[in-house]
Amino acid sequence: MNPETLVFAGDIHGEFDALWPLIGRDDVLFIAGDLLNFMDFADITKGILYHAFTPEELIEGLKEYAQGKLDRVREGIREIATPGQARYERVRPLIEETYERLSRGLSGKTFIIYGNDDYPDILKAKLDGKAELIESGVVTIGSLSIGLVSGMPEGEHTMGLAGEIPADIFRERIFSLGPVDIIVTHIPPKIPDLTYDVLAKRQEPASDALLDYINHHRPAYALFGHVHNPKEREMKIGNTTAINLGFFKKTGTVLKLSPKTMVMQQERI
Repeated sequence: MNPETLVFAGDIHGEFDALWPLIGRDDVLFIAGDLLNFMDFADITKGILYHAFTPEELIEGLKEYAQGKLDRVREGIREIATPGQARYERVRPLIEETYERLSRGLSGKTFIIYGNDDYPDILKAKLDGKAELIESGVVTIGSLSIGLVSGMPEGEHTMGLAGEIPADIFRERIFSLGPVDIIVTHIPPKIPDLTYDVLAKRQEPASDALLDYINHHRPAYALFGHVHNPKEREMKIGNTTAINLGFFKKTGTVLKLSPKTMVMQQERI
């Protein structure tokens, strides 16, 4: 593959129709997870969780999450993450419909990793071969190597979502890549200014394994998402430029890279 442009997008949360005009016919698209509009903080009636819980339950859950009272929140999440549970069966058609909309819109070469909000098995089935879902692997574009790792490592602030994986497995996946020019994950490296959400006023989950990888292998770029409103969007970590891809659902922003120049530029709808 020798495309003119590589396009990177994160945290699309269902806004696929806004994404497609930014993708050229010969571009290669990389999506860094969180494809579902799971919880819409601007309007809770528009998120998938609205169909699994009452508005009062959602509001109370958000309050408890903000206060660090996670037991009941985790219990509710388990109910929507576990096949056979009534709440899971209630939201599954909405999850399938979202991934079907994604699949219908794909027209060029696309690589996807899943985020914590995603349902990997359903996503893979609905892509139906129109994009490559990568748990851990390296894609070669001309002379460039792009490493991709899916999921969020489990930790004290994770909820038991379908896209979460054991922290040791996440570390193994990261280091199995070997050295690459660009690493793409959903989760950011564990650096406070990259992980602090200024609107939520809290540190979001992050990965020390990813930070270790960056310090060891020094890729040119580390691209990630998850933190919707970061204190710092971009930072140098040694020789590596770490960039939050942006909350696409809100900002309509993607990053475009020319493989010839290695220059990364923002483009907005």
